[in-house]
Amino acid sequence: MSKVLFVDACARGWEVSRTYAVAEAFMNVYREQHPRDEIEELTLAGLGLTYFTGKELEYRDALLARGGQADDYFKLARQFAAADKIVIAAPYWDLSFPALLKVYIERVSVSGITFSPEPDGRLRGLCRGEKMLLITTSGGDFTHEDLSLYGTALSYLRGICAMFGVDGFDYLWTHGLDIVGNDPEAILRGAKKQAAAFAESW
Repeated sequence: MSKVLFVDACARGWEVSRTYAVAEAFMNVYREQHPRDEIEELTLAGLGLTYFTGKELEYRDALLARGGQADDYFKLARQFAAADKIVIAAPYWDLSFPALLKVYIERVSVSGITFSPEPDGRLRGLCRGEKMLLITTSGGDFTHEDLSLYGTALSYLRGICAMFGVDGFDYLWTHGLDIVGNDPEAILRGAKKQAAAFAESW
């Protein structure tokens, strides 16, 4: 049995989000294929997360200095660290993803919970995660672009996996939904089928 954390970072809400629709197709099949897994869904838009201010950083650092990793303040970090698999649904925005996801990652990036700084300056991951999956959609088609420039979400999340000790990273990226002449409904149907097929073995 695995603990799966499904992070919904779809800013438009699940009712209209095309990214969430693809992620839902993935999760529905995953649940069928892994009925014993424990799945937690986290909707970031409902958490009231904000970026760190100077005062809040002081408070966080003071908690950590006195060994307060068990404090409720760090519950998101502990939840992330305890997950065996992480699925993130986030649309493609401005070469990356919505800022709310970055805020969430900053919130779970906690020394002594998700990573540990080593004496030689390196970072050792403390998460038990086997793998992470990013599910994203974009109006444009970036399949012919340099993903080191246009796919910064991929390189960033790969780096986070390395920092936190998550062993593998995969992604499902649906392109071209807003290109004039394309059929977005047909593209979404294909993306859902691909996501469902991927879920069977992930």
